[in-house]
Amino acid sequence: MRAELELAVRRFALSVPRRALTGRIGERLGRGLGASVEFEDHRDYQPGDDPRHVDWRVFARTDRIAVRLYREEVAPLLDVVIDRSPQLAVTAAKEQAARDLVAALCHWGVRDGGAAQCHASGGEVFDPARGFAFTDRFDGFAPRRRLRRGGLRALISDLLRPADPMRSLAPLAEGAAHLFVVQVLDDWELEPAREGPRTLLAADADERADLALDERTIAAYRARLARLVDDVGDAVRRFGGTHAVVRAAAPGVMFAGDLLRAGMVEPA
Repeated sequence: MRAELELAVRRFALSVPRRALTGRIGERLGRGLGASVEFEDHRDYQPGDDPRHVDWRVFARTDRIAVRLYREEVAPLLDVVIDRSPQLAVTAAKEQAARDLVAALCHWGVRDGGAAQCHASGGEVFDPARGFAFTDRFDGFAPRRRLRRGGLRALISDLLRPADPMRSLAPLAEGAAHLFVVQVLDDWELEPAREGPRTLLAADADERADLALDERTIAAYRARLARLVDDVGDAVRRFGGTHAVVRAAAPGVMFAGDLLRAGMVEPA
């Protein structure tokens, strides 16, 4: 991990929802009952129980010997999926932002003892330290290896395609405790300018086209982009997930700006 990214990653942590999760023993609330500090319930004392867990206040009120149960704490599983379609590498800035986001999410996933895996869309698990290769086509978001149930999942993509976001994201949301969707876009995709022919997403196809940008073309493109971003956000919220639109930038800017505002990260 290069120095700029490592410095930015240290300042933040993944903001994990407080709901039932599956993972390793750590700092997040899990499904089981264990020895964390968050009280969960009582049950009758049984031979072999730790006497330190006896709730003597219950005994004083009811003559019932009961032990306190606590919610097990876990560092959750995290599966990170990167969209390897060529449009994520259409500019150097966008490609670097996508790679930085993959590395950051995987790092946050293991920093507290969790178990993170990085998946290539339509491909295999890869080592984030070694990176991944973009392809010349889009084969869907689902990776070849089955995603782990009950953990966190994160998708990094620009989602600049006319497919129904609900249908596209459903395989990633199914069985997940929470879905994070990071929609990374470059400056010129967010704010195209009248500077001669530029390549933009076509209105009715999953392809790009060279267009001579005039005010009318730019206005139509911005309206399409706004509808697409809204549709993605609506789909993610219907799955109970978190959606962040991230402008491709230096890692510290992305983390402290768009990711923090979306509630996807928090100060470490």
